Amino acid sequence: EAKLVELSKRAGIHAYFFVHGYKFLKKGGRFGFVVSNSWLDVDWGSGLQEFFLKHYKILAIIESKVERWFVDADVNTCIVILERSDKKGERNENVVRFVQLKKPLRHFIPNAEKNWDKEVKRLQEIGKLVDLILAHTDYYENEEIRIYPKTQADLWIEGYDEDSQKYTGAKWGKYIRAPEIFFKVMERGKDLFVP
Repeated sequence: EAKLVELSKRAGIHAYFFVHGYKFLKKGGRFGFVVSNSWLDVDWGSGLQEFFLKHYKILAIIESKVERWFVDADVNTCIVILERSDKKGERNENVVRFVQLKKPLRHFIPNAEKNWDKEVKRLQEIGKLVDLILAHTDYYENEEIRIYPKTQADLWIEGYDEDSQKYTGAKWGKYIRAPEIFFKVMERGKDLFVP
């Protein structure tokens, strides 16, 4: 069996869950993990980025600007939602939503309850948040949320090194955290900047 992914020895254990989970998903099957966000911006994260781009439609990567989801942990986390896709064209056209929550998660989704009516309401609120995220194919921001959409094809091009003919990775965290002006400056000055 061909090796699915080349992961760095420095990759966290969470990286292996993404790879292992892939084997259990049917085509079109989805899963989401709350994991360390370190892979977004470090060099060892390139193997995980490449694996996602080659095997999944990355539906959303979500971070909070205002809270830590694991208070006692020494890592910052993100939610990664993926859908297995074996069609390259489908993956390339997929729009990844990089999402920054500017309010606590409880602002969007109430706590789980044993009461059936309250649980139904909670599921409806989850649906509303999903719909809000998926509705935007252009940059969107309000006082609650920021959504930066980027196609997987663009992410591949950004991380692909022509000289080595390999995917070497890119810093994806900027799409969640960088201010909007950063992208305007980069766009206007793209011919002026040198590596």
